[in-house]
Amino acid sequence: MRSESTARAPERETYGFAPTHEGRDFESMVQAYSAGYGAFSAKPLSKDRAFAWAADLRTSGPFTALHSVYQSSWTIRTLEETPQHLAFYIPHTGSFRLSIGKRVVESEAGHLLMANNHQAGDRFVQGGPHRSDALFLDWKIVRRMLVSLVETPILDSPDLEPVLDLATPSGQLIGSLAQTIVRGMLNDGPLLSSPLAMAGMSETLANLVIRFGSHRFSGYLEKNKVSLVAPWHVRRAIDYMHANIAEPLTMTMIADDVGVSLRALQTGFKAFRGTSPGSYLRTIRLQAARDQLRDPMNQRSVREICAMWGFSHAGRFSSVYRSAFGESPRDTRLRAERLR
Repeated sequence: MRSESTARAPERETYGFAPTHEGRDFESMVQAYSAGYGAFSAKPLSKDRAFAWAADLRTSGPFTALHSVYQSSWTIRTLEETPQHLAFYIPHTGSFRLSIGKRVVESEAGHLLMANNHQAGDRFVQGGPHRSDALFLDWKIVRRMLVSLVETPILDSPDLEPVLDLATPSGQLIGSLAQTIVRGMLNDGPLLSSPLAMAGMSETLANLVIRFGSHRFSGYLEKNKVSLVAPWHVRRAIDYMHANIAEPLTMTMIADDVGVSLRALQTGFKAFRGTSPGSYLRTIRLQAARDQLRDPMNQRSVREICAMWGFSHAGRFSSVYRSAFGESPRDTRLRAERLR
């Protein structure tokens, strides 16, 4: 889809790439991005009506990739209904600036900014021209990877350090993969026709961010030396649990599906995940229950959600939930209902 405006769009030679969207006014950009990505709030930082812009915007599976250029600065803010993602901002000319709590951070060429869009405040796209790449990764994948490595439900933000120097080893590792994914999607790139590769790269990127980024669980991972790559039977068991999370699973059923003994399954989880397979399953079910309780559109009762995720005793579920998240399931539900 090409954005249309009353004024003629800029010549493509100006930008050096063939855009999927382009225009000469701010409203056309907001309309195009809203249709291709989702709702958000934005405003230009200049009173000038002219706002030349062009972008290559691609969405597939867990990723949205954006290569864009703007002749004027503007600002964007996440709305409640905006899809939740981990954003990677890679400026080439101009800069990005965003706030997280009381902290304001900025990056120019040579640095990468990453942040959960629902935890960041206003983002400023600065420069004239401003040229950058952005990659958005579905936050559910990041959270699932964090839970699998830390082995506890995550109540609060992991507090990711937002600025990565692309000259450092960790910056090179995370930045190179992010840019490879962007290049593989833009201009009808080959990744768009490979859902399996996209799924694998999404988990790898989330793993690298958690393993080599700086956040409040970094010390825990270092202390416990959690393995980056678990054996095949542990990975297959985890995939099986996630795929059948709402089913009445037993550990014997999981071991049989994987094709190993129950003892081998238990030993593998203990060695590479620091917990038992039963505890791992309970952890991801607790998080799934919390996701539903926090959803203002979900009309199921607490008892129904408790039963859906395999917790047969409501009182015991409430106790475990409070221990994990610091509040009762009913407290979570009431807070969500206020958003309706």
